[in-house]
Amino acid sequence: MTKTRAYRQTRRADSTERTRARILAAAQAAFRADPGGDPSLEAVAERAGVSTRTVIRQFGSKDGLMTAAIEDGMAISATDRRVAPGDVEGAVRKLADHYEADGDEVMLWLALAERLPHVRRVTERGTEMHVEWVEAVFAPDLAGLPRAARRGRVGAIATALDVYTWHLLRRRERLGREATREAMSALVEGARGAAAVHPARREAA
Repeated sequence: MTKTRAYRQTRRADSTERTRARILAAAQAAFRADPGGDPSLEAVAERAGVSTRTVIRQFGSKDGLMTAAIEDGMAISATDRRVAPGDVEGAVRKLADHYEADGDEVMLWLALAERLPHVRRVTERGTEMHVEWVEAVFAPDLAGLPRAARRGRVGAIATALDVYTWHLLRRRERLGREATREAMSALVEGARGAAAVHPARREAA
């Protein structure tokens, strides 16, 4: 009986997790499809193939659902953009690919954050994660820098690789995908500083 009960509980937990994942995916899709970036619980439930009551049981409220959906999207993004420290070219390429896929959606999140506190809390964490990613990827450039210089370089690189920068180049300036990536790479090289761009020159000194 104990083994049977444990098996049933495991199956029930797996089913609950699959339902949760389906609702999160539906919420993200509904968010992208809604012009105002504010889909109803009914719209999400219909996409997920569940009842509104199930959505509420899983996430508590619409605010809880949207917070979880944004956090889930950020977690996937953090995994997708992971590269080895010092792999600047790979980092810029992965980030540009991520923005091509999700940049417009992220811009919607940021717009919503200005009026929705629960979204603002999540996007602020996203900003922190972006800075942490920069510090990890560009660790060789940052090693040994005084605190003020390190902070300035991290800020400059993070800005060069921010979604706002991508959006300005891609949407306002109407650059193509590859041209946008190249422009961001150029901004990053400038932000890294002459010593980072020309390590041989630093060694010679």
